[in-house]
Amino acid sequence: KVKKLIYFDLHEAILAVFALTYFIYFTLASFLRYENYYTGRFDLGNMAQTVWNTIHGNFFMLTNPNGTEQVSRLAFHADFILILLSPFYLIWEDPRMLLLIQTAVLTFGGIFVYFLSKEILKNKTVSLALALCFFLNPAVNYTNLFDFHAVSLATTFFLAAFYFIQKKNYVLVLIFLALAGITKEQVWLINALIGLYLVLIHKQKLLGVFIFAISSLIFYFLIWIIIPNSLGAEHFALEFYSDFGSSPADVIKGIATHPVQTIQTLLLPDRIGYMKQLFMPLGYMSFLAPVFLIFASPDLGINHLSNFPPMHQIYYQYSATVTPFIFLSTIYGIKFVKSKIPDIPYPVFAVVLILLTLISAYDFGPLPFARKPNMDMFNKPLSNKMQVDNYIKMIPPGESISATNNLGSHLSHRRNIYVVPQGIGKADRVMFLMRGSSTEAEEKILTEMELDPNYFKIREENNFYVFKRFKP
Repeated sequence: KVKKLIYFDLHEAILAVFALTYFIYFTLASFLRYENYYTGRFDLGNMAQTVWNTIHGNFFMLTNPNGTEQVSRLAFHADFILILLSPFYLIWEDPRMLLLIQTAVLTFGGIFVYFLSKEILKNKTVSLALALCFFLNPAVNYTNLFDFHAVSLATTFFLAAFYFIQKKNYVLVLIFLALAGITKEQVWLINALIGLYLVLIHKQKLLGVFIFAISSLIFYFLIWIIIPNSLGAEHFALEFYSDFGSSPADVIKGIATHPVQTIQTLLLPDRIGYMKQLFMPLGYMSFLAPVFLIFASPDLGINHLSNFPPMHQIYYQYSATVTPFIFLSTIYGIKFVKSKIPDIPYPVFAVVLILLTLISAYDFGPLPFARKPNMDMFNKPLSNKMQVDNYIKMIPPGESISATNNLGSHLSHRRNIYVVPQGIGKADRVMFLMRGSSTEAEEKILTEMELDPNYFKIREENNFYVFKRFKP
């Protein structure tokens, strides 16, 4: 017999097409968002400056986004993975490198959905359908489009960790859980729950206890000690939970001792709408295996109880550690239904899931075929983009700049970059890019700059203004 030299699997070939299509589209879309100034200092610029500083010896530092001083990134988040990403700047020192990495990692998320599902359900058709649903999922798509956030990478890291739990490759489980943990501080709480899962379900007592204990300790030290000491105050996000308390312990106590208020908050219309957008694309099948949603509960609780609206919307990065467990629980939900009603063929599940995902993607997703697509980067390019780009390139790298948020990611590769009005009076240049999304506050500051005796205007072109400080 002649041994086959070429391996070919139709389902995996189709998966490769899905993955490549996703990667090409979201790379192009995210690059165009950057190139047409739809990204900002918040948040791509913050991440890019931290990575740039790290590779240039100013380890894990950035300019305070709310001030002018140099601070550790730990004053805001423990996303240590930015340190691991900094060597990629040796290949291409550009904020788009971070966007490229984010899209590439999320692309592998769909691939891990396929192989995880195939491992659990033993069916390639429904596994391929679930991978397609991942690539079309509105929450995943918005996470990919909204600048760059380290925590977005955790979506794939958790899916990979559970795949390798199935394969009993616990070295890779540890690696991917560690990678997930260093994307954001509260992710360690999810890791702790996964440690308990390994103890109770997979009987990996030593490994599970180790993961639980280490993750719990890291979470405690980050939230209660390291971040407050770096910031000089409690974690900045605690203000989002001011209805319950002013410290981590007080917030936890307030949530536990005021159950009526907690339940009322969870049942607010915008929170219900958030749940619909998260779970509808997979037909609410996650609730058929709710035990796996326990891993999503820390961030679901954090998001739902926050008084900061973006945290209970899918348009930002806040769902990144929820979506992997929605997919995981959906896989086990299908397994549960099949165990009870084995006559339902897997293609039926595949068709239903794809239809519901397509309906959701149309109803509230960002893709081109959606009812309200996110297409401004394609349809509304910045008319004077090249002029603004060229001007930014000629600014000496040592100069400090205060700029509107939409310029921030393009100016992030320097030691001192401020967001107006921060830094006015201190910055060497003050720059404005005024467009439809500009705020009244920015309009007012621009008017005031015209009268500021410390600066003189050196450029006004369409919607782009530059002021330079008089030398003392």
